Amino acid sequence: PSTPADKPTIPATPGADDKDDVPQTPGTTTPTTPDVDSNVRFIDLGNHAWAADAINSLADEGIIKGTSANTFSPAANITRADFAILLVRAFELASDNEENFADVDASDYFAKELAVARNTGLVNGIGENKFAPRNNITRQDMMVIVYRAMNSMNKLDVGDGVLDVPQAPDFDQVADYAREAVSALVNANLVNGKNGLIDPTANTTRAEVAVLLQRILNYIK
Repeated sequence: PSTPADKPTIPATPGADDKDDVPQTPGTTTPTTPDVDSNVRFIDLGNHAWAADAINSLADEGIIKGTSANTFSPAANITRADFAILLVRAFELASDNEENFADVDASDYFAKELAVARNTGLVNGIGENKFAPRNNITRQDMMVIVYRAMNSMNKLDVGDGVLDVPQAPDFDQVADYAREAVSALVNANLVNGKNGLIDPTANTTRAEVAVLLQRILNYIK
């Protein structure tokens, strides 16, 4: 069942991305560069070696896909819709209910997965039955969705309410709605922060999402 519209938990982030790119879906057309090592899946991970294992592992499992035949675009931001798609795939969620958010058209490439995410309670939207699917997702919003998913599966020890995170000097910048989620994931060592900071309102990159997803899947196994 959907969450009442008067209880939005994941506010939209500014700067909707209206481009028609489909970063997590198949159907790429860019040809492989002739002199690329055929054993290398993605050729653009050089500056993201810390995420390469996670990216390649999730790609092997069919959970995450590249932005072309041989690129991943690890530094690119990820949209709210694409993040929901990844979680639906990673957790192998399904729903027969096709009811969707008001700002999702049946022809949108993410329509099926967002319907599953909505009707399994994975995401609640931003109010008024909207999800802002093309907006980039912030780090704190990403953590709220992950926290909800793991909590619903009884896969995370959430403790008593908001936990103290003294090692993160910017914890006071985390929105009230996200504090419990951020605290739980940090204390479970699923989120390590960026240079000692949570950086809650920064957009989430594709590389960061891959690393978090791999940690989550390893954690719940």
